[in-house]
Amino acid sequence: MAPRHYSLNRRAEAAQATRQRIVEATLQLHAEKGVLATSHKDVAARADVSVGTVYHHFPTQDAMVRACGVQVGDLFPVPSVETIDARAPQRERIVALTRELVALYVRMPWFEKLRTERGEVPALDFGMSRREESVRNLIRRALGRSAKKRIAIVEAILDPAVVNRLLESGMSWDEAATTLASILNAWLEGGRS
Repeated sequence: MAPRHYSLNRRAEAAQATRQRIVEATLQLHAEKGVLATSHKDVAARADVSVGTVYHHFPTQDAMVRACGVQVGDLFPVPSVETIDARAPQRERIVALTRELVALYVRMPWFEKLRTERGEVPALDFGMSRREESVRNLIRRALGRSAKKRIAIVEAILDPAVVNRLLESGMSWDEAATTLASILNAWLEGGRS
């Protein structure tokens, strides 16, 4: 009998493909059911692998959530601050900011649901905190020099929950972005703190 020749590259590629299937299945389940309601058994069934395989790749819920966080960051990145032209008038910066964030949140309708679980899942809280700080940096760029209170108000008005409510009311993403930009610009130009 001839000796078997194993290819480390093929085995590594197969393991990576299995890991990716598990992450994709986990993301789907998190979007449908939430993090806390998703078990390793659910993921195994969705990814068509054994429960042991899921545990091999992701021994804990936090490990799965961290892997999903990386995938979400790749698939749905927060726009970079360079998308806002710092030299443009504030009104145009607010329109650009609003369009960028609404376009992002339209692609992530499940994000609001996951935020409700962040207090119970440390890895989820960590990932969301990092994402929120990136959004605040984008807001700072749009506002220019501005007080913390103004940044907090803009962040609240452009919250994914607000965007979801507007979309659920029948607005298109463009209508939602235009409406929110108009509200923000009217408030900012009105000189309120």
